[in-house]
Amino acid sequence: MNERDDYLSDPTQPVDREVAALEQALAPLRWRARACPEVALPRRRRWPLFAAAVAVAAAMLVAAWFLFTTVDDDSLRPGAAMRTFATKATARTVPLGDLAEITLHPGSELQFRHWHAGTQALFALQRGAISVRVQPPPAVPVEFFVVDTPVGRVVDMGCRYELQLRSDGSAHVLVTEGAVTFRAGDRTVWVPVDAAVVVDARGPGTPCFLDASDDLRKAVLEFDAVAQKALDLDTRLMSLKLVINEIASPRDSLVLWHLLGDPEPQVRAVADAELRALVGSPPGVGKEPELTAADWLAHLRLAFWQPVRGK
Repeated sequence: MNERDDYLSDPTQPVDREVAALEQALAPLRWRARACPEVALPRRRRWPLFAAAVAVAAAMLVAAWFLFTTVDDDSLRPGAAMRTFATKATARTVPLGDLAEITLHPGSELQFRHWHAGTQALFALQRGAISVRVQPPPAVPVEFFVVDTPVGRVVDMGCRYELQLRSDGSAHVLVTEGAVTFRAGDRTVWVPVDAAVVVDARGPGTPCFLDASDDLRKAVLEFDAVAQKALDLDTRLMSLKLVINEIASPRDSLVLWHLLGDPEPQVRAVADAELRALVGSPPGVGKEPELTAADWLAHLRLAFWQPVRGK
């Protein structure tokens, strides 16, 4: 090294010939800043990416709409898909527009099966209890609202009612407005306002009004048990006599009316005679032979099966 070594750090110093020659030799390798060329996708390749982004956004919107309209919205419409409603600790209300409304009691499960506009809305109660309100005719045709249970089918006649599945497998119906029918097997019972019925695997019992006497209720339960066991006719007639002995009010005609549908002719004849003695014959009917249940129904509903005033 010599005094000219400072040339590398101080260009004002005299040039060192050897160093200058070395710089000239390495000049081609000197670093030069260069702009990085832009790499651009061809325009025709951008459209698939854009279309994919739009499709994803649309799918998210559809999913959000489905979530809020089918899960959070309990209202039903004609043609709606089958679904199940369930409750745990709180009740839940399911409206069918302005036509009907169902309230699921806590711990209940109700399956919606179909709603055919103008004809039928079909449900199935699988556990628990429901309260039902159906607009009366002509707003809603009779037999529009139908609920299946493990032991039979409840059909509305323009009404309000409560339906409960009990732990023993039976179903209990209480009507608070209008009427329903409960169909099980080859038997159908009529349950008007302020009446109730229990239906089990053997079939429907005989409905009674809530204000019927306890003795009449017990006699009816015994008669139903004998009928369901298919015991001999003499035993059935003896149990029927117990029922007749407890008939005290024109409203008890509800029990007698159901006996008009008994398969045994002698039971039907006794029921017809007792009805005539209790409430008289329907208007326009004299001493004709035995009348059918249909002959009696309109007269009994209008004259004796209306709600009790002041209740």
